[in-house]
Amino acid sequence: MKVLIVGSGVAGICLTHELLRAGCDVELIDNGKNASSVVAAGIINPLVFRRMTLSWRVSELIPFALKTYREIEHRTGTSFFHPLAIRRLFASEQELEFWKKKQALPEFSDYMETLTEEDLNFPLEQNTFGTGRVKRASYIDTDAFIQANRIHFHTAGILSEENFNQEELDPESAIYKGNNYDYIVFAEGKDAKYNPLFGYLPLQQTKGELLTIQSANMYAAESLNRKCFLLPLGNQQFKVGSTYAWDTDDTIPTEEGKQAIMENLKSISNERYEIVEHKAGVRPTVPDRRPLLGKHPEFPKMVIANGLGTKGYMLAPLLMHELVNHLLKGTEIDPESHINRFESLMHS
Repeated sequence: MKVLIVGSGVAGICLTHELLRAGCDVELIDNGKNASSVVAAGIINPLVFRRMTLSWRVSELIPFALKTYREIEHRTGTSFFHPLAIRRLFASEQELEFWKKKQALPEFSDYMETLTEEDLNFPLEQNTFGTGRVKRASYIDTDAFIQANRIHFHTAGILSEENFNQEELDPESAIYKGNNYDYIVFAEGKDAKYNPLFGYLPLQQTKGELLTIQSANMYAAESLNRKCFLLPLGNQQFKVGSTYAWDTDDTIPTEEGKQAIMENLKSISNERYEIVEHKAGVRPTVPDRRPLLGKHPEFPKMVIANGLGTKGYMLAPLLMHELVNHLLKGTEIDPESHINRFESLMHS
């Protein structure tokens, strides 16, 4: 089977590995302008803190992500996957009570440490309601991940850095630039909004900004979270983020975004720091917070793999595996992810 993939963010990369593992002939096109998968912090967190709920399908997603990223590390000869201790500084008494109620439930016990006196009295000035520790979290060094995979695919001769030209596509027969494919999969991130085949889908462009800071005294033993995240990178450096600005595809960092992150960081630490880098990217999000996967309703050789949003690094390995099984074996896509939930929008 011959497949063309458009886009080499985390979705396109995981999809390429899955197809290669299945013995497919794969070509990958990317315009080199990806600004979401690189800018993302790459944190894989099983919890949604505000109401202390579990992330969607977390019991399947996390083990599969761990296995997949270890395999890709081996295949590319690079280290980018790191276990992570996350400590949540509770923002209210209600959050503390949510944690207390849920830590003993069987479905939560794999992801929450039982609260101790040390957690409640964690020695940070900003700790007013106690803290809780998350289990089975991790993070991807996104720069290393993207760079290693691009080099790997370049070396294999399957990655071309160019823009995809819609005028040279015949969607019915899946012919592009005179070449025949069994499927063409669009994993374009935010740019799917401009794809004439899939533009009817309610993909949102959600801008996020991220700081890299340096501080000699900032707490670095765990990743701290309250209003923002503080992710220790080593060598006294940290990533801090993130912001949300809806309906924009501009990837220019703003003073407003920087000030918002700096203000939120005060809820974690008052230590002095210097800003080393300030980046912005645009996430592909969906109003119902579920991905966009599946074949085009009228051109079934055209496929979309998009809408992974803020949890892309946790979602991509398993969901791309399921998409490949759908294309090669006809297995069903999770109905919450399938684009047929929006089919009525196509003709509206």
